[in-house]
Amino acid sequence: MLGSTVIVFREVLEAALVIGIVLAATRGLAGSRAWVTGGVLAGALLSLLVAGGAGSIAAAFEGVGQEVLNATILGLAVLMLAWHSVWMQKHGAEIARDMKSVGRDVSSGARPLRMLAFVVGLAVLREGSEVVLFLHGIAAGGADSRALLAGSMLGLAAGVAAGALMYFGLLRIPTHRLFAVTGWMIILLAAGMAGQSAAFLVQAGLLPAIVDPLWNSSSWLPESGALGQLLQVLVGYDDRPSAMKVMAFLATLAAIVTLAHVVNRRAQPLRNAAGLPAAIAAIAVLVHPTESRASHVVYSPLVEEGEIAIELRGHYNFDDDKSVDGAQAYKAEVEWAPTAWWLTELVVKYERAPGEDFDATEIASENIFQLTDQGKYWIDFGLLAEFVYSLEDGGANALEFGLLGQKDFGQNEVRVNLVFEQELESGADLEMEYRWQYRYRLDERFEPGVEMYGGLGEWGEFGSFDDHEQQLGPAMFGKFRTVSGAIKYEVGLLFGLPRETPDTTVRFLLEYEF
Repeated sequence: MLGSTVIVFREVLEAALVIGIVLAATRGLAGSRAWVTGGVLAGALLSLLVAGGAGSIAAAFEGVGQEVLNATILGLAVLMLAWHSVWMQKHGAEIARDMKSVGRDVSSGARPLRMLAFVVGLAVLREGSEVVLFLHGIAAGGADSRALLAGSMLGLAAGVAAGALMYFGLLRIPTHRLFAVTGWMIILLAAGMAGQSAAFLVQAGLLPAIVDPLWNSSSWLPESGALGQLLQVLVGYDDRPSAMKVMAFLATLAAIVTLAHVVNRRAQPLRNAAGLPAAIAAIAVLVHPTESRASHVVYSPLVEEGEIAIELRGHYNFDDDKSVDGAQAYKAEVEWAPTAWWLTELVVKYERAPGEDFDATEIASENIFQLTDQGKYWIDFGLLAEFVYSLEDGGANALEFGLLGQKDFGQNEVRVNLVFEQELESGADLEMEYRWQYRYRLDERFEPGVEMYGGLGEWGEFGSFDDHEQQLGPAMFGKFRTVSGAIKYEVGLLFGLPRETPDTTVRFLLEYEF
C-alpha cells in the first residue's frame, strides 16, 4: 500500500504542478479553464487506455512462465523509475519554465487556447502512463490488490490536495525538498523491485542464487512482522534473501545514485555561471582530454587456432556539448589465427567529428599472443601488441602494448586489460588506460554483463580519477551459429562519470567467423 501511495502521489503532484502553473499563467483569460479541464480529462482517458493495453500485453506473455513474466514487468518498472528519478533532476525546472511560457503565449494571443488542452493533456498522459507501469510492477511483486487500490486512491487524493493547496498558496512546502524525499523513496522502491526481479529469475532457473540464503534475519526481524512488511514495501526486504537478490538491489541502487550524482555535479557549473534554478540538472560534458578510444573492446587473451573472421566495431557519442555530440569512430578488421598462440589482425579506422565528413585516420597491425594454456593457472594471460600508422596530416604513428587477463568461474567471466600507448614522436609521453568487463554466460546467444573503460594518464603523472575519461555501463554479448560459421555481437551503453567524458556512448561489435 505504501509503495503505491508514494508513486501515485509523486506522479499526481507533478501533473498537478504543471496544471497549476498553466492556470496561474492564464488567470482571467476567458475560456482557459474549460480548455485546461478538457485536457485533464483527455489525458486521464488516454491513461486508462494505456492501462487496458498493459493488461493485454501481460496476458499475451503468460505462456513464458509466471516467474519470467513477473521479472520482466518488474524490470521495466525499475528502468522507468530509474529514468524518472534521474530525468526529473535534469528537467524539472525546465518543464516548469516551459509551462509558464505556454501560458503567457496563450494569454497574449500568440498561441490558440487549444494549446492549453494539449499541454495539460500530455502532462496527465505522461504521468498516468508511468503510474500504470509502476503499479503493474508492484502487483507483479505480489502486492495485495485491495491494498494496492487503497494506496493508489490515497496517493491520488493526497497529490490532488497538495497541488490545489500549493496553487491557492495555502501550502508552502518547498517543492525541491518534497521531491527530494519522494525521490529517495522511489529510488529505494526501484532497487527493491530489481531485487524481486532477480529473485523471480532465480526461481525460474535463469539466474544463479550464488548463496541461498545469504543471511537469515527471521528470528529478530521477520518479514511477516509490522516493521518487516514496511521494509518489504520500501526496499523489497527479505529475511532470507539470496546473494543474487542482494547484488541486484545494491547494483541498482548504486547505478541510480551514481547517475543522479553525475547529473547534479555536471549541472553545477551551469548553475554557477548562468544562475539557473537548482532543479535544472543538465548533463554538461567538456571536450575530451585525449583522442577518444575508437573500439571500446575488452580483449580476451585466448586464441583459437585457424580462426578467420571479419569484424566491424565502433561507437557513437551523445552529449549536450555540440562539439562532442555525434562524434563517431569505427574499425573494420580482418583477423586470422595461424597458430594456437597468435592472432593477427589488419585494421582500418574511420572517424567522423561532429559536423564533418568521415575520414580514414589510421591503419594498424594488431596482434594477440596467448601466454598460458586455458585453465592451467588461476587466471589466463596474454599480450597485445599493435603498430598504428597514421593517415592524418601531421598525425603520429604509435605503438600499443597491453597485458590481457581472463578469469572464468562457473558461468561467470571477467576480463581485464591494462594498455600502454606510445606515440612515435619527440616529446610524447607513455599513456595508460584500463578496460574491464564482466559477463554472465546465461546462454551462448545472450550473455548480460557490465563493462568499464578509463584512462590512467601519463606514466608517472597519473593524476586523479576525474582527470581522465571514465565510462561504465551495461552490455550484452552473444554468438549465433550458422551453417558455415558464426555471428558474434557485442552491444554496450556507457555512461560518462567525470565531466571530461561524453554523457552517453553506444558501442557495438559485429564479427563473422568463417
